Amino acid sequence: MIYHGLMIELLSLLTGLGFSLLVYVRSIKKTELAPLKKASYFLLSLIGITGTLFLFGILVADKLRALGLL
Repeated sequence: MIYHGLMIELLSLLTGLGFSLLVYVRSIKKTELAPLKKASYFLLSLIGITGTLFLFGILVADKLRALGLL
């Protein structure tokens, strides 16, 4: 049953990475900024979005483990 918790955590990590790439392609890439500024915006959004969704996945999996559902 530990695999279900790991699957939830991995899915949230991949979802965060996907949303970060979507933000980059849809908004950051299209701006007329210097390449270094674009890279820094992408790095900040990558850390923020991916970290938030990954933390959410960890908390959900932990709560489900505590309830005995996993």
